[in-house]
Amino acid sequence: MLKKEYYLIKQSFPHLDVKINKIYCPTNIQHLKKFISYMAGTIEVYLYNEENGKREDLTESLGNRNFNVYDHRFELVRLIKMIYSHPHLKNKYISFYALSDVRPDFLPKFFMFNYVYTSRGLEHQFESDGISCKIDDHNKKQTYGNEYEVFIAEKYQDNGYSVENRGIKNSFNDGGLDVIARKDNKLILVQCKNWTMSNSFKINQKDIRAFIGDCFIYLKDINLEGIKVSYHFIVSHDNILTKSAEIFLKQNTFVKFKCVAFEDKNLIE
Repeated sequence: MLKKEYYLIKQSFPHLDVKINKIYCPTNIQHLKKFISYMAGTIEVYLYNEENGKREDLTESLGNRNFNVYDHRFELVRLIKMIYSHPHLKNKYISFYALSDVRPDFLPKFFMFNYVYTSRGLEHQFESDGISCKIDDHNKKQTYGNEYEVFIAEKYQDNGYSVENRGIKNSFNDGGLDVIARKDNKLILVQCKNWTMSNSFKINQKDIRAFIGDCFIYLKDINLEGIKVSYHFIVSHDNILTKSAEIFLKQNTFVKFKCVAFEDKNLIE
């Protein structure tokens, strides 16, 4: 009987949707490494066991947490979509972001789940919002975000919390958490966004889901006995939620959504 284990590959790229691929075991580790070598951005790799729920973090050996978009100059991010087929099994679809061309025959066969899948080709799609040659614009946005993060962190400090400005310290490798605040038996995990109201920048349900997932990843190795954990999602402008995000927050009230204007002097608790 096959083990119910799989590699989860999480690819995060600034301003683009997170890509997640599952590759079930047994698989060819060299094939897996070749796929990952073409991926751009922050790459996290975990080995999950579905039977006991255990997870092993393999990012140090297979992934990359040190991606910095400012080390690159490019105009387009390529979204690569791979289709692998097997005569008697469902097709396997794999998609990822790349900064360079990928040849259709770069991995013609892939050993997965005890079967050999054959490539049916790939598609290149160019993301219309595949930013990053405009470094000055990015620096400006990052400055606005950092200033707001400091502003929010100071509010927790004023209320007696010790804080870690994780977003500023780790930039894109912050694990989705901008500020971590601690006081007595309280632990608050914070994501803050200094976005103005526009059609281009709206908080979607997936943004809040991603925040929750990042919180759980951060907490997995922490002893939480006697600790009260709170989850704060903070924005600087009103009317920035999509309808789906509003519904999701009503269904998941443990996430505290707040609008704190930059000039607002009220303390946060």
